[in-house]
Amino acid sequence: MLFASVLSLGGASGVAAETGKVCAAPSALTRAGFPLPRLARSLEKKEPTTILVVNSATTTKRPTDAGTAGGKSVALRSFPSYIEETLRTRYPEGGVVVTTRSQPRATAETIRDELPAMLAEARPALVIWQTGTFDAILGAETSIFSDAVDTGIGYVHDAGADLILVSPQYSPRTDFAFDIGAYTNALRWAARLGGVPFFDRYAIMHFWEDEGIFDFDTARPSPSLFDDVHSCIGRLLVGMIVDGVDLRTLGSR
Repeated sequence: MLFASVLSLGGASGVAAETGKVCAAPSALTRAGFPLPRLARSLEKKEPTTILVVNSATTTKRPTDAGTAGGKSVALRSFPSYIEETLRTRYPEGGVVVTTRSQPRATAETIRDELPAMLAEARPALVIWQTGTFDAILGAETSIFSDAVDTGIGYVHDAGADLILVSPQYSPRTDFAFDIGAYTNALRWAARLGGVPFFDRYAIMHFWEDEGIFDFDTARPSPSLFDDVHSCIGRLLVGMIVDGVDLRTLGSR
C-alpha cells in the first residue's frame, strides 16, 4: 500500500515529518487529482492569498489548568491553523491567510445559500468545504444534498476560487447510527463531475482507527487526541493543496 507523506513545518521538500503521531494515509486518499489553478496564480503573484474554510462544526473547547486564564476554557487548535502555518512556510511570499466560517449544524443546502455572501466578503483563492455531517444526522435526501453541493461548486468557481470538498469525520461511536457513506459517495461523485479535489476525511480516519494510529472509540477523548488528529488532517490537506498547485504548474488536468 502506498502512503502519502506530510509536509514538515520547517521545509518545503514534502518529506514526512514526525509530529508525535504518524500522519500517513493511503496516497489514493490524499492526491488532488485535479489542479488548483486559481490558488496557484494567487501564490505566484506574491500577494495576500486567502483560503476560506467552511464547515458546520461547533467550536470545541477544553478547560485550562487551574489558576490559568481564570479557570476558563480555551478553544482547541483545529486543522485550519495548521494549514495556514504550514503553507506560510512552504510559500513564504504568498501571504497565506486561512479564514474559517463555521455554521453550526448547517446542511449543504444552508451553506449553499450562504456561499455567495461568504465568497464576496472573503474573496478567497481556495475554499475548503466540509459538509455532509448534519445532512446525515437529519437523513436528508442524497439527491437534494448532491444538488446543493453541485450548485455550491458552481458558485465557488464563478467567484474565481478553487475548491476542495471534505467529507464528514469518522467516529465508531456514532457510525452505526447514521449512514455517512451515502453522503461521502455523493461528495466523491460531485467532486469528480465538478473537477475538484476530494479529501475523504472519513476514510482517512477509519484507516487510522484500523491501523491503531488513533483510538476514536473512547468515551472521553483527550485534548491531545483532538490536537493530534487536527494536526494530521491539516498536514495531509496541505499535501493535497501542494499537489493541486503543482498539477497546475505542470499543465496537467
